[in-house]
Amino acid sequence: MGFLSLLILIYCIVVLLYTFRFKAYTSYDLEDKSPQNSFSIIIPFRNEAQHLPYFLRSISTLNYPSSLFKIVLVDDHSEDNSKAICERWSTENTRLKISILDNRDLVRSPKKSAILTALDVVDNDYILTTDADCLLPEEWLLHYDWHLQNNASDLVAGPIKTIEDVKFWAKFQVLDTMSLQVIGLASFKTPNALFCNAANLCYKTKTLKDIQAFDKHKDITSGDDVFNLEAFQKHGKEVRALVHPDATVWTKAEENFWLLTQQRIRWASKAKFYKNTFLKALGVMVLLTNLGLVLSLIIGFSSLDFKWFWWLWAFKLGVDFYVLHAGNRFFQTKLCLRDYLVMLLIYPFVSTYFGLLALKGNFTWKGRDYRV
Repeated sequence: MGFLSLLILIYCIVVLLYTFRFKAYTSYDLEDKSPQNSFSIIIPFRNEAQHLPYFLRSISTLNYPSSLFKIVLVDDHSEDNSKAICERWSTENTRLKISILDNRDLVRSPKKSAILTALDVVDNDYILTTDADCLLPEEWLLHYDWHLQNNASDLVAGPIKTIEDVKFWAKFQVLDTMSLQVIGLASFKTPNALFCNAANLCYKTKTLKDIQAFDKHKDITSGDDVFNLEAFQKHGKEVRALVHPDATVWTKAEENFWLLTQQRIRWASKAKFYKNTFLKALGVMVLLTNLGLVLSLIIGFSSLDFKWFWWLWAFKLGVDFYVLHAGNRFFQTKLCLRDYLVMLLIYPFVSTYFGLLALKGNFTWKGRDYRV
């Protein structure tokens, strides 16, 4: 129990330090500046016919001069009518600059291949990546332009929020995503940014091409966001976070527990390829902390001594609740206190389950089976 107590203490200290840094972000109002930066928005898609109409509608309502951005949609061998939906939308929005490409299968990873395919037609100042199952805020580009006019940046990470739903596992994803965002965005206030999300990520085009960020990880199935972040930092480039509610991209929750499991295995299985030693250590610490809590429960029932059990759980859950409270002040979820308590109680079990499955590295993604 002594080791577990020390582990949870270290976990709580680290998490609290990052949460304090997240809370240090301050809001701002967009100044009355003329937009200056040009953007290419790259969107890989595969079998997204259900979500594309909503996503494309959000692009249509972007408040930014149409001459300063282009949309590059890359079809990753869709088996539904996703490409036809994009083509129809393109003909209905002739004021926008739209390219629809087929994935050229340049590397083993389909998504990275799609982005590399799009790079051939990109000539704007900056690249923005997002996903076809997301919704973009109206002032998304204005916020990036404001940030880039005021901060010299080679990579800018933006916030994401899971779309809320009444389903149990959707609520879990809302809170889990929020906690990850608190830690990830806070890490940009340190010399060692840890992770970001490709659903809301901006690169300086020249820098991305110059350092050839994809070369070292092009055959790893996922992780274009974290691995590119590592490459930018390795080359001494300026990485920052854009933290504003009106720059938040909304992303869809996985529809059921099986799909959620496949997503989390995919996320966790790439960790062994990280170059960032602290990020690896943080992942191991989180897994061991949650595993330890589960084991403490088993030990408590076997010995009928719950003294340590209650203390360990109360301490960690209290800190985790503080993280979620800080995140909620920014993301403004509509979940009630009961939802928070239920998710906090089940999280150690679910996290341990995902972490142990990820050790095998087998998962299904977009109808394809992978082993990492």
